[in-house]
Amino acid sequence: MKINRLYILLTVWAFTYGPDLHSQTPHSIDEMLVSTEWLAEQLSDSTLVILHFGMKSAYDQEHIPGARYVSIQEFMEEDEQGLRHELPEEAQIEKALRSLGIHNNSNIIICYEDVNAISRAARFYFTLDYAGLTDRVAILDGGLVAWKEESRPLSASEPVFAPGDVDIQMKEDVRILKKEVLANLHTDGVVIVDARPAERYYGTETDTNSPRQGHIEGAVSIPYFKLTGEGGSHLLKPEDELRKLFEEYKVQPETKIIVYCGSGIWASTVYFTAKYLGYNVQLYDGSLQEWGLDETLPISK
Repeated sequence: MKINRLYILLTVWAFTYGPDLHSQTPHSIDEMLVSTEWLAEQLSDSTLVILHFGMKSAYDQEHIPGARYVSIQEFMEEDEQGLRHELPEEAQIEKALRSLGIHNNSNIIICYEDVNAISRAARFYFTLDYAGLTDRVAILDGGLVAWKEESRPLSASEPVFAPGDVDIQMKEDVRILKKEVLANLHTDGVVIVDARPAERYYGTETDTNSPRQGHIEGAVSIPYFKLTGEGGSHLLKPEDELRKLFEEYKVQPETKIIVYCGSGIWASTVYFTAKYLGYNVQLYDGSLQEWGLDETLPISK
């Protein structure tokens, strides 16, 4: 009887406190933005995968312990029309994610090195959204800069990990194609957003992505860098300020937002922000590089 009682006690202890068992319990991420405090508390969780976006040379010097370096180029391709930064096929995305050691129960945290890497981090979020992994991914609010400002631990060691086995299911409704954008021009309840700098929107500065300058007819201008604080801040503006920015263009809870830029990178920051605010948003992956090639499609200055 004593042996059985001891066995039961040890079994309960192992189940409750055993690090291997405990760390395998998956938990979804409730927020699109997670705090440095939240991340610091999760560092020992074996389901956590931190992905670092920035310069490889800077990553080699310092990064969040356990963070894995990733290049957004692994998740984009040039298509048969010569359009750059397009979403790859499902098999290619899945292969790239597995090479990063991502599993079906992984919680993925995207960390951007500084304000210059925010758009690439947002583009990766969009790619994971397209891959059907939305409830397992978030962006670290403030990125590496915020982490360092709080004097949290850093590492120069590159982690070793085994290939993952993640399975993905594509969500085509997060992106929109050229013919669908055309069908939505001047449609009530639809706002098309140009995420490029205002000079490119008005056509006063050359955008090499397109032979024709200006913007998609009817689009409004919300430059991607207007979503972060003043002076090149690494933080998104407060939620009320972001919502006010969208509401200036009559964006309501039921509004459909279509966002584009030159080739689909800058637009991803607006896509992430609009989704963060709860709006119905789609990204036009072809963006102006595709629209501008078609002389039959309207462009305005």
